[in-house]
Amino acid sequence: MLLVGLLSGCGPLVQTACPAIGWSNGLRVELPGEWAAGDPVSVLVTCPSPCTLEVREDQPAVEGRELVADVAGGTASVAFPMTSPDSVVVTVLAADGAVLAERDADLDWVRVGGTEECGGPAEAAVEVPAP
Repeated sequence: MLLVGLLSGCGPLVQTACPAIGWSNGLRVELPGEWAAGDPVSVLVTCPSPCTLEVREDQPAVEGRELVADVAGGTASVAFPMTSPDSVVVTVLAADGAVLAERDADLDWVRVGGTEECGGPAEAAVEVPAP
């Protein structure tokens, strides 16, 4: 009877088994409508400390602090494989490499897949207004 009483308060320990997969967190850089068409052609995304970056999933990841991504339709995208930096510096570049604008941004990551227990991909966005 004592054994039943002691064991009834103890349930089995349940642990979540997470799949052994990786994901990338996506940063979307938005250039709102006040930019002249054709002005910004790329953005330079710089991490305050070394981070892993990739422009697209079909390109290899780059270990370092910065990466250039092309602007298409007023946006540029950069992926961070399995990392989510707290902040970045986004520099908007013209075709000749001239700096058109720069913005320090704190990132607010929102999980868009996976689970709370196991994690999953997240997204953040930064808007860089025209100068």
